[in-house]
Amino acid sequence: MWLLISFLALACLTGVPAAVAQERLTVLEVGLLIDGSGGEPIKDAVIVMEGKRVKAVGRKGALKIPQGARVVQAGDKTAFPGLIDSHVHYKEWQGELYLNHGVTTALVIGSEPIEWIVAQKEGIAKGKIVGPRIFAAGPHVNSPREGERRRSARDEISRLRFEVQAKNAEEAKKAVHELHRQGADIIKIFEDATPEVIRAASEEAKKLGLPVGGHSIDVYMSGENGFTFVEHSHAIVATSIKDPKKRQELHSRRTSRGNALTTPEFHYYAEPENFDEVVRFMVERNIHWGPTIATTWRALTPKRGQHKDREFNFLKQSGLVYLPPYFRANVESHFNAIERITDQEFLKRCEVGYEKLSDFIRRFVKAGGKLHTGSDPNSVLPAWGVHTELEMLVDIGLSPMEALLAATRNPAEMIGKQNELGVIKPGSFADIVVVDGNPLQDITRTRSIKMVFKEGNPIKFGYTKEFRNPIPRPFPDRPEPEIDDISPKVIAQPDAPVTLKVTGANFLSTAVVTLDGKPLRTKAEMKSGGYPENFERTREVSAVVDSKTIQRPGTYKVNVVHEGLGGAVSNSVYLVVKFK
Repeated sequence: MWLLISFLALACLTGVPAAVAQERLTVLEVGLLIDGSGGEPIKDAVIVMEGKRVKAVGRKGALKIPQGARVVQAGDKTAFPGLIDSHVHYKEWQGELYLNHGVTTALVIGSEPIEWIVAQKEGIAKGKIVGPRIFAAGPHVNSPREGERRRSARDEISRLRFEVQAKNAEEAKKAVHELHRQGADIIKIFEDATPEVIRAASEEAKKLGLPVGGHSIDVYMSGENGFTFVEHSHAIVATSIKDPKKRQELHSRRTSRGNALTTPEFHYYAEPENFDEVVRFMVERNIHWGPTIATTWRALTPKRGQHKDREFNFLKQSGLVYLPPYFRANVESHFNAIERITDQEFLKRCEVGYEKLSDFIRRFVKAGGKLHTGSDPNSVLPAWGVHTELEMLVDIGLSPMEALLAATRNPAEMIGKQNELGVIKPGSFADIVVVDGNPLQDITRTRSIKMVFKEGNPIKFGYTKEFRNPIPRPFPDRPEPEIDDISPKVIAQPDAPVTLKVTGANFLSTAVVTLDGKPLRTKAEMKSGGYPENFERTREVSAVVDSKTIQRPGTYKVNVVHEGLGGAVSNSVYLVVKFK
C-alpha cells in the first residue's frame, strides 16, 4: 500500500512527463536491479534519482538515503533500464503505447517527414507531448533505380516526401548534410541505393558522428567504414547467398507487388555455410543488427496461439478506442490469415527458414554481435513487439540477460548514448522500469510492469480515450485512397437499396464509403487466401445505399475514407440521382 500511495502522490506532483523542480530527490528501493551493464544483478538495491538523472546506485544499508528524499519502496520487485525500441515507425497516436510498455526511448527510422518528427522530438523533450524520447532518421536515402517497386502516381508523391534520392556520391553526401542540418540523429539508407551512394552516405554520416544503416541485401556493400547498423532478418539471409544473381532474383521476388515470395519464405534460401563469414565481418566492424523477428515470425512459431490471445485481449481495452481501425484490423488479419494457410510445403519452408535464422542469431550473439529489439509496427503493435521479441529471442536460445541487453545497452551504444540510456548508473538518465517477478528467470515478466520512470518522472499508466497529439502528422499513415470510377454513376429515384461499386487504389480493409459525408455500410473486396501482407489494400469496395437516402433527385458526393487518427479521405466523385 505504501508503494502505491507514494508512487501515486509522486505522479500527481510531477505529471506525465512534466519537467518540474530539477533538483528533486527520489529514492527507489527494489528487490533486484538489472542495471543494463550485463553484470550480476544487485539484490536489495537502492537507486537515488536527482532531477532527470541517477545520482547513486547501491545496496540497501550500504548507500545513505539523502535527507528529504521521497522514498518509493518497491519490495521484492525488479528494476531494469527503460527499454529502447530500435525500429520505430512513429505515428501521432503511439505515445501512450510506448510509455505504458516501459519503452522510454524510440529510434524512429521509419521514414517520417523530417519537419514533423523533429517537432515531435522537441515537443516530447520539452514535456509538451506525451511520448518516448526520440532519435529520428527522417526520410531515408535511396537511389532512383530501374526495377523499383511499381507505385501509383499518388503513392509516388507520398514516397518522395519521405525519401531523399541520390544518384551519385556527391548527392549522397549533400543529402546526409541536409538531413543533419534539419535535425536528423540517424541516417537510414534503403536497400535499393547504389553501392556508390551507400558508401558515400555511410562515410559522410560517420564524419558527422551520426549512426548510419538501414535495409540491405549485401552487408558487405557498405565497405570497411560503412554501416553502424542493419535492419531486418532478411538482410542477413540475402548477404549469406553467395551467388549475386540468385540473391538479386530472390530479392526482386520478395519485394515485388503482391509478394510473389513472402519474407518468411525467403529465409528458406539462406546459406548457413556462409554464416560465420558474415558474423565475423559484422562483429569486427561492430555492425549492430535489428532482426525485427516479432512482426514477421510470431504467428509462425509454436507459440502462435499464446501470442494471438494476448494481443487480441490487449486490443479489447476500452481506452484504446483511438487506435486506428486499419491497425487493429491488420493485427487481427495477420494471425487469422496465417491460421488459414493449408499449404504444408510453404509452412515447411518457413519452418526451415526460421531454424536457419535462429542459428544465425545464436552464432551472432555468441561471437559478440550487438543485437537489437525493434517492434517494426506493421502487423504488431508499437512497443508490444519489443516484449514479444524478447520472449522469442529466449525461446531461440539466448539467455534472458542477452535478450534484455538487446532492448537496453546495445541500441544505446549504437547511438553513442551508452552512458546515459539503456543503463542505470550514476549520471545516466533516470529511465527505470519496475516489474513483478524476475525477468532473468522468466523473460515474460518484462510485461508485468508496475512502475515506469522517465527522466525521474513517474509515468501515469492507462490509455486516454481522448488522447490526441498536439502536433498531428501532416500526412496519412498509409497511402491515400484514390477513386477512379463508381458504378452506377447515375440512377433514377430508387425504390430499393442500391449497391454502389467503387474502383480505384489503396483501399484498406477498413475503408468506408461516404455519401455526402455520411458513412455507408461498406465491404472491401480483399483477396482471399495466401500469406497476409502488411496493410493489404484492394482496388474495389462496395457500399449499400438505402433508397430513402437518395429519394431526392440531385448530385451526391462520394468519397472513400480511412477512418481514425492517421486516416485519409479520397478524391471526390459524384452519384447523380435523376427523376423517375
